[in-house]
Amino acid sequence: MNNSLRRIQAWRSRREQRSLERWEEIRAEGKARFVFRTSLTFGLTMVGATDFFDRIFDIDPHTITLGKVVYYVLAGIPIALIGWSNMEAKFQHALHEARVPALSGGEHPHNSNSLRITSDSKS
Repeated sequence: MNNSLRRIQAWRSRREQRSLERWEEIRAEGKARFVFRTSLTFGLTMVGATDFFDRIFDIDPHTITLGKVVYYVLAGIPIALIGWSNMEAKFQHALHEARVPALSGGEHPHNSNSLRITSDSKS
């Protein structure tokens, strides 16, 4: 049981590490680009999903309008901003967690922008 728990924790740690490394690449591209891509992706996905369900339930199967596309893309902007804020908070927390053990051990933190978190620095 204990071995299984360790494997799950290790898997989560690796997944979180990959997620934060990917976020580092995304944030380097800029907030505006992230918001644009995310809102466009959300909008087009929602238009496709609503069209699919309209066709399944035979509501109005032939109406993908420009209004729907604009509505969902605009609705995607606050969703993208919330997503940016959440990931940035996780990223900053991870940076802080990675720096605290280095400072308490008498070492100086590295001056690079890359994020490296070991499983020992997570509590």
